Amino acid sequence: MSNRAYLNRTKFEAEHDGIGWGWRLGDDYFRSYTDACSEHEVPTEPLELLAKAIAEASEDERTLFESLLKDEKGISINGSWHEFEEIAPVLRKALYEED
Repeated sequence: MSNRAYLNRTKFEAEHDGIGWGWRLGDDYFRSYTDACSEHEVPTEPLELLAKAIAEASEDERTLFESLLKDEKGISINGSWHEFEEIAPVLRKALYEED
């Protein structure tokens, strides 16, 4: 994976369903979102948001996070770049301490 991944805290608005909170996750090859949270359930702190997104990840989302760890790549979280060294402990803990 030779592209930049992103994770953004997001407010979703729909005419019939009202407001939902969650996040958008993706890179050049994959895009996904979670929109079934309340505002207080979605962390504003970048590394906490990353940990929550990993904890609730689908198989495809988990693959993206695992590739960041394997390829030692950083991620843009809420528009700010986070180097691999900063996110690696969160990735390792969230991906492998749950198993």
